[in-house]
Amino acid sequence: MKKLNQIFFKGLIVVLPIMLTFYLLYWASAKVEGLFGSVVLAVVGQEFYWRGTGIVLTVVVIFTVGLLAHNYFTGRIFRWFTDQLEKFPLIKVIYNPLKDLMALIPGRTEHVGNQRVVLVQMNGIQVMGLVTREGLDELPGTNLISVYVPFSYMLGGLTFLVPADQVIKVDMPVDQALKLSVTAWIKAKPREN
Repeated sequence: MKKLNQIFFKGLIVVLPIMLTFYLLYWASAKVEGLFGSVVLAVVGQEFYWRGTGIVLTVVVIFTVGLLAHNYFTGRIFRWFTDQLEKFPLIKVIYNPLKDLMALIPGRTEHVGNQRVVLVQMNGIQVMGLVTREGLDELPGTNLISVYVPFSYMLGGLTFLVPADQVIKVDMPVDQALKLSVTAWIKAKPREN
């Protein structure tokens, strides 16, 4: 019976991540298709519509916006528009945190200087986090930095304000640190051939 349990759980370990990955991709694509698919259907009609057009249109729209934002002239228009969004009380409460969160995405060159992985000692334990900001202007006269510590499986996280001299720099890429944190430092064994 023990051997059967081991075989079953080995199969579960293989199947579950694959199934969850495909389910999340299916769920996300269904949501995206629902977002733009109905617009395409209304514009071109049933005879020219095929399933997946909404996803293709979403990718095209996102790429086009990125291309326009990258251009000097249209980029200035986008910056003016986003500056206007930040002036409305209700909108800025939602928009600003989302914009700041997107700035943490590895690979964005304008924020690479601020992204570094550190260890913070707290009550005798080490906590790994990501420096999100240095030189906190809101707290003058302090040498505090903000360190974001993600929870496992991305169910939130905490931001700590700690003295800059009490963190230890870790020579690790940000995306690798986030991956390790998100998976609770569980690392799969290398495959045996």
